[in-house]
Amino acid sequence: MSTPTRQRPLLLRNKNFALVWIGQVLSQGGTRVYQIALLWWLLGQLPENVRGIASGAFLVMGALPPLLLMRHIGGLIDRVPSRRVMLRAELIACAVVTVLAVFAWQDAVPVWSVYVVALILAVCQAFFDPCLLKAMPELVEGKDVERAVGFGTSTQSVANFAGAAFGAVLLATVGFTGAVMINAASYAVAAVCLYFARFTPLPVSPPPPGEAPPQEHKSTWKFLGSMPSVRPLLVCFAAANFFSAPTLLVLPLYTKLVLEQEAGTLAILEAALWLGLLLGAFSAANIPTAGRTVRFGALCIAAFGVFLAIPGLVTNTVIYAVVLALAGLCLGVSNVKFTALFQVAVPNEVKGRFFAALQAAISSTFPVAFLAFGAFGDAIGPQLLTLAQGAGLLIFALVLARIPEPPT
Repeated sequence: MSTPTRQRPLLLRNKNFALVWIGQVLSQGGTRVYQIALLWWLLGQLPENVRGIASGAFLVMGALPPLLLMRHIGGLIDRVPSRRVMLRAELIACAVVTVLAVFAWQDAVPVWSVYVVALILAVCQAFFDPCLLKAMPELVEGKDVERAVGFGTSTQSVANFAGAAFGAVLLATVGFTGAVMINAASYAVAAVCLYFARFTPLPVSPPPPGEAPPQEHKSTWKFLGSMPSVRPLLVCFAAANFFSAPTLLVLPLYTKLVLEQEAGTLAILEAALWLGLLLGAFSAANIPTAGRTVRFGALCIAAFGVFLAIPGLVTNTVIYAVVLALAGLCLGVSNVKFTALFQVAVPNEVKGRFFAALQAAISSTFPVAFLAFGAFGDAIGPQLLTLAQGAGLLIFALVLARIPEPPT
């Protein structure tokens, strides 16, 4: 007896969604291999007293574009077909990384150039990420949206898990040059997948007579003010991310300075975090919230903070890997639940602008957070940083729990 169509996995019954998802796993996996190699390379190139601040500055490059280009990103992805925006972003990223690979092959990569490349790649990602979220209903039917969101938010988790798992092996075999080449090839594969995928544009409702279209609002804060039920959530996410985002900075510092281990241990810890995120993203659709998504998400963020703080009290590689996996699980479930809630609560005609605003909101504290935690890491050490992360996340989980549910 054949399996009913509705019971088949989403990736098997929707070729277009599968192409987009697989392409992004490969693309972001290659990027993660490159980032691990580059951060480790930077730690080896720079004086010990500036390693934290220099690594933080590198991560800041990835946080600036969503903030500086937010209004332009939202308006563009609401007007331009999703496939075109995403394909162009992948092609530009592929070209830039290919040029870097040529210089790496000649062993002629100056330190300053990796910051420039990071900025360009971040611009591409700033257009791509909200466009991918906007495009979910263009690739799947309405009843599959939450499951597709789970796959979509898991893209980075799958990619980072694979990239971290293989990063150390590749560093030992092909080195920094090989990592850059792999990243360039992965962008090319992702572009091919997007080229063959087909999107179904969303129906939009025209604005009432005499009212300007949503994309003509000049103030993003005013635009978000038209959705008062979701704006407090974005503010809370921005504040919480001040403490959660520096995990990517704390991990290499903790590995090198506290555990006194090499890149292989860093890869294991990275893989544990992203494996947890992956499991959380895939299991979220099967966890009921009884219409209380905000309260449930607050509980997940509180648990995330507790798990991040444990390595500040206990120095053990195995324990660190386990609590990172549990922290990732909590965060992965929370991400899917909130993104699925926004897919239902936000009208189709402003989804592009909203997800650009969402990306900017959750990234708004990244520059200060990366620089602050990098500087503090040089001064007080990574263990105290993990305790600060946990305390901050617990505070904002309590605030989030008091925000009412948006109407759907």
